[in-house]
Amino acid sequence: MIAQIANRPVLRIAMVHLISKKRQTAVAMLGVMFGITVFIFQAGLITGLQIFMLDKIVNNSPHVHLYNEPEKNPPSILSKIYHEDSQMVVVRNQKQKEIDKKIRNSSGIMEIIKKMPGVIGVAPNVATQAIVKAGVKQIPVTISGVEIEKEDALFNIHKDQIAGDIRRLDIINNGVILGKGVADKLGATIDDIITVSTTLSTIDMKVVSITSTGITSIDDNRAMVNLRIAQKLMNRDKLYITDINLKLKNVDKADEMSGDLTRLFGLKAQSWKEANANVFSVFKIQNIATYLVITSILIVAGFGIFNILMMMIYEKMTDIAVLKSIGYKNRDIRNIFMVEAIVIGFTGGLLGLAHGWLASYVASKIEVKLAGLVTLDHLSINFDPMFYLAGFAFALVTTALAGYFPALKASKVDPVDIIRGH
Repeated sequence: MIAQIANRPVLRIAMVHLISKKRQTAVAMLGVMFGITVFIFQAGLITGLQIFMLDKIVNNSPHVHLYNEPEKNPPSILSKIYHEDSQMVVVRNQKQKEIDKKIRNSSGIMEIIKKMPGVIGVAPNVATQAIVKAGVKQIPVTISGVEIEKEDALFNIHKDQIAGDIRRLDIINNGVILGKGVADKLGATIDDIITVSTTLSTIDMKVVSITSTGITSIDDNRAMVNLRIAQKLMNRDKLYITDINLKLKNVDKADEMSGDLTRLFGLKAQSWKEANANVFSVFKIQNIATYLVITSILIVAGFGIFNILMMMIYEKMTDIAVLKSIGYKNRDIRNIFMVEAIVIGFTGGLLGLAHGWLASYVASKIEVKLAGLVTLDHLSINFDPMFYLAGFAFALVTTALAGYFPALKASKVDPVDIIRGH
């Protein structure tokens, strides 16, 4: 087809058609441009926010979380005694036995996990619910007892600190690291004394650092203390560990690793994907909605091109008859209108790429101060080159398909009928 176009003045004729109908040509190009602009902007915006959130989640969550999980609906003692099919056992208001969340031989388990391929690091954790008080203000939080050096190696907590120094947790007795949300609600600043209370113990603590991850659920609930202090708050010995957190070289191996750990140690192992399944559901819905909108826009633009080319054919019937009468074949006539469609798609696509990039760039510089599931100062835009390639390819394919049927119709026009009609 390219050789045929090069050997005949098909391209020149197509350009004359386009230029002679400037308004129609411009409308068709603007339709393609608008579709590609919206595609690039929305795809960059949605995936940019998703990448930002995933980065925050991956960096601030264990890739695999190992813990003891109480058995759901445990069998009653009576059902264990009377277990024959001919007997019926009814137990009302059964009270579950309190399960010790301690991970037994936690140090041995961590040593085994450290030697597993693909594991970057392992950190112990003791978690319990508590009330923190500052003056008359008090809020519920989850106290996490950690070994701060190991915790920082896994989660880069030092990068999130906005005040103080997380390393002081190992230096100052009864130190505590607060999330920004907790500190704001308490009105607490560095070196303030707050009171931490559990059902078993109460300790006064000094704020040594304030962190901000950008994830609201973490910042509004974070209170980290030394591992031994957390054990004291729970009146437990120094071997008491409730959670083991892992980081992996390849985050996509988390589901496989969690299954291996459950089989090996008989503990509940939860991957970061499983822990954030609700977030991935939102991502899936966002992507479906985005691609449906973009596809609809480009289909509408395609119909616009179809209608414009059909109008050109009816207006150029005499030209088509003349061209056929001087020796132009059906494929030549078809190529003229296909060239027109491709020129519209090519030009509109390039304009769409430029305007899409410009819209994305401007949006990324606007200060938004969004707060919700995550907190961010500016919109996070994804400038992935694949979006631009896909958008441009889609523009060409859409316009080529929209132009094919009008071009096919033009190639079948009988010049004798046109001349008789005039």
